Amino acid sequence: MILVGAPPLRAAAPPALAQILARAGEYVRRFQLEFAAIVSDEDYRQNVTSRQYSTPPPASLRDVERLLSTSRQRRTRSEMLFLWMPDETAWLTVRNVLTVDGRPVPDGQNRLNDALGDTSVGRRTRLRRLLNESARFNLGSIHRNLNFPTLALLFLDPALQSRFAFSSAGRERINGVETEKMKFDERSRPTFIQDDGTDLVSRGVMWVADADGAVARTRLELRVPLRETVASVDVDYRRDARLDMWVPSRMHETYVQNRASVRVESIDSVATYSNFRRFETSGRIILPK
Repeated sequence: MILVGAPPLRAAAPPALAQILARAGEYVRRFQLEFAAIVSDEDYRQNVTSRQYSTPPPASLRDVERLLSTSRQRRTRSEMLFLWMPDETAWLTVRNVLTVDGRPVPDGQNRLNDALGDTSVGRRTRLRRLLNESARFNLGSIHRNLNFPTLALLFLDPALQSRFAFSSAGRERINGVETEKMKFDERSRPTFIQDDGTDLVSRGVMWVADADGAVARTRLELRVPLRETVASVDVDYRRDARLDMWVPSRMHETYVQNRASVRVESIDSVATYSNFRRFETSGRIILPK
């Protein structure tokens, strides 16, 4: 219905940046408590394109362009464990790979349950070992351990916000949710993410929901100068009815490595998450010690 002569409706003024950060910080603290011992299913698809150098190496950039380009794909299905460790202000996120391109991984079904059921002081070490073992299923020569969805949420923790410069970046509707966009740029040294002792500056964007301060989307961008690599990780969140909270639904990663200003490897990966449940043994939730 069109109302002729009706006064125009004015959108509510966006809250101040400090208020957005305060609401997002409170939300992240709640998320850390409520998401502290959660397991989900992960469907992870990797696509890698690379150029191989010849021996001896090419004499010019023109020769580099003629190098053979190869592509590889891999699909893994995994259990994804999310454990919040308040004493370290960090996530211990373990990808227990069950199948690779449809083929079962030996002992994959029991490794996560066995590690979580371990009540000894060495349980955290055992879980970290499982985390490192899963990295062998990553395609490509670019080493990475950023491929878990909750990493960027840490930057909104009230204890860590001061490490970053935040700025307003407008508004956007994400999956039907009205959000405030905030850019962030790390300013503290040493940086939160390191590469063999080298500072890697984190920057990116957060999308914070108007209604409750929930984080609807994150984007993390990193440059690794010594390796001539650029990385980005985008994560979308959705409301989960079973847990009655926001959970990661999709993660899109890209990694690009150059050599002599020529792209030699690119990785494009997408992970989707489903079937979120709380880890329980004998009716009780097991938290890290």
